[in-house]
Amino acid sequence: MRLGDVVRVPLGNRDVHAFAVSDPYASDRRDLRAIYGTTAAPRAFTHVGLQLAQFIAEHYVTTLGEALSAVVLSAAIPRTVERLVRGSSPPKAERFRSVPPRLIALLWEDFPEAFSLEHVLRHPAARRAADRAGLLRHIGALVRSGALRRERTFVDARVHEYRIRVLEPGEADIAGPKARALASFVRAAPGVPRSDALLAGFSNAVIARAVKAGALIEREIAPEQPRERTIAAAAFVPTNEQRTALAAIARALDAGAFYEMLLQGITGSGKTFVYIEAIKPVIESGGRAIVLVPEISLTPQTAARFEAAFGRRVAVLHSALSERERYDAWQACASGDVDVVVGARSAVFAPLDRVRLLVVDEAHELSYKQETSPRYHAVTVARRRMQLEGGVLLLGSATPPLEAYDAARHGTIAHLRLDRRTGDGQLPEVHVVDMAREFDAGNRHIFCDRLVRGLGERLQLGEKTVLFVNRRGSAGFVLCRACGHVPECARCTVSLTVHRSEGLLRCHYCDAQMPLPKTCPRCGSTSIRDFGVGTERVASEVARLFPQARVVRMDSDTTTRVGDHARLLKRFEYDGDVLVGTQMVAKGLDFPQVTLVGVVAADIGLHAPDYRASERTFDLTTQVCGRSGRGRSGEAVVQTYAPDHPAIRFAAAHDYDGFAAHELLERQTAGYPPFARLGFLGVIGRNRRVVLARAAAYAERLRATTAIEVLGPAPFPVAKVNDEWRYRISLRLPRDAELPPSVRVVIEEARRDRETRLAVNVDP
Repeated sequence: MRLGDVVRVPLGNRDVHAFAVSDPYASDRRDLRAIYGTTAAPRAFTHVGLQLAQFIAEHYVTTLGEALSAVVLSAAIPRTVERLVRGSSPPKAERFRSVPPRLIALLWEDFPEAFSLEHVLRHPAARRAADRAGLLRHIGALVRSGALRRERTFVDARVHEYRIRVLEPGEADIAGPKARALASFVRAAPGVPRSDALLAGFSNAVIARAVKAGALIEREIAPEQPRERTIAAAAFVPTNEQRTALAAIARALDAGAFYEMLLQGITGSGKTFVYIEAIKPVIESGGRAIVLVPEISLTPQTAARFEAAFGRRVAVLHSALSERERYDAWQACASGDVDVVVGARSAVFAPLDRVRLLVVDEAHELSYKQETSPRYHAVTVARRRMQLEGGVLLLGSATPPLEAYDAARHGTIAHLRLDRRTGDGQLPEVHVVDMAREFDAGNRHIFCDRLVRGLGERLQLGEKTVLFVNRRGSAGFVLCRACGHVPECARCTVSLTVHRSEGLLRCHYCDAQMPLPKTCPRCGSTSIRDFGVGTERVASEVARLFPQARVVRMDSDTTTRVGDHARLLKRFEYDGDVLVGTQMVAKGLDFPQVTLVGVVAADIGLHAPDYRASERTFDLTTQVCGRSGRGRSGEAVVQTYAPDHPAIRFAAAHDYDGFAAHELLERQTAGYPPFARLGFLGVIGRNRRVVLARAAAYAERLRATTAIEVLGPAPFPVAKVNDEWRYRISLRLPRDAELPPSVRVVIEEARRDRETRLAVNVDP
């Protein structure tokens, strides 16, 4: 038995699977029960993986089991899978008066014969039929009646030969525009991988229907082997700044010890080129590299560049892969068949050996912090991994996290800079528009005059525009002007967001929804109006002003299916005129045809109850403005009601150093990171009185047993989510301090409480 083996062990009167984390035979304890045996599954983790899990458990105050859940790929564990299997014919609507008929039609017409409950809950058409709670209720009714039945299947770990599913043309015809488009897609490229069809925007249901009808044939084949080592030559000559950075990285790699570096490069300065050129000598010397990207939407573009440089010895970990394909990519890493891994947060745990360079692109992004347990930060884990492996950690960003910038400023980590765009590229000219003055001048629309003129000019010139607004939906909320009523979620303490195209008000926390009212639910007045702006309304306004414009909307409502990110970006690149989106469009995207960027509402999030609100606004504004002018001269228009706010003013001037100096002084005065460490203890439960009492008791115990600063308890910014009340205790520690043992004792006791649950968030 080896470290990381999946074994069968007795637990009470049950037989369960477990991980081997040490040698049980090395212990002299007599009360240990015997292990039944190992399974056919491969090793779930290596020695480095176990050390990373132990670090997460200690640093983020969680259990080793929860920490291992982040390290271990779920497909490596034998498990039971539950599926819903439908009857041969749909039930009659009159028998299920409470179940929406369109949901029944969806389940019996568009879904495969067997499907998971999670697939229903995530399907966009199902979500339009009912919210999450309603869907669970409707599925339960169908199961109890026998119209659907639950089947549990024992699934082994993916230990078979690496194979992929491909699609080929069949002989039969098929009806329906989507199915016919799929058939044409496959006829144009016979043998296309199923994952490529998903990336092109065709759903699993459409593919299954075409295969069942005989319009397509699906086969499993072994992919091309072997993965050859191919390193392409540089496409262009590096700039002097890039040469300097590459030389510094090479010296750090030659030292053969842990080294951390910050690569601060303005948008369009060629940071990705530096990453690729730095990785080449690593591979030539027998080492390997990991590249982290913050958003899955960035993976296709980024991965394509690395695949062009390193051929098939690149593993890409993204959501367009099935569970089996992710597992096979994971195993390809473990077996030494790949040299470079490109992926989002969890790729930091990829089972590569001899990792000499770990790159974190867009290192400032908050998405590197996992918001569910274990609440680790990928940059912190990456730092620990490189310390264990004696490699180089390279943080890249146009707007570095202030913690890294402060460390570089004081010489704790190396500081590399790229202050010029590659080629002849220039930073866009940024125009800050005061929307209060626009309002005074009689403009009641969501776009200022300058932005409307700019949109028209780009459409005439055949150039592209990106419009950024960090809120999905049509509007933030609806308000009755007669009585002031704002419809709120019954399960959460938030107002409902307007989704006018669906005719719904929706909660973005629990997914509750209700029909969009035509009159006020409280007083009956018809004076009910939308307030605020979201992506849906921005896209509608562009279509109203410029009917000829081809508008692409990209937010979490339009990217619910596998492959939607890549499909929408490709559509914008080849056919689109205007890309409207949330923060998905604010970073990492490189389209030379984009010459205008509009930040529609820069104030969204600026006044949020978060000490990072100014930094976040500066980052987003700077990053999205940087999408303009990459191939030719460009401009950006920033609409705001706070034109003199430092985050807006410094972003418009492309002055990161000025903003950092101002913000670090504010943080030091207030005692926020990087000058201190923070931790939150969240107490959550359904009974508000009990939750508050428990939180108050924990806070008093902490004040009595520790010298660190204890604040609260106070409600979360959103006090109730999905019928659960949430109060939190804030802890403030010196910048390099660890949580004292007394805090850990209180945490362990709180976790045993049966009426509430505890959410520990270290370094939030």
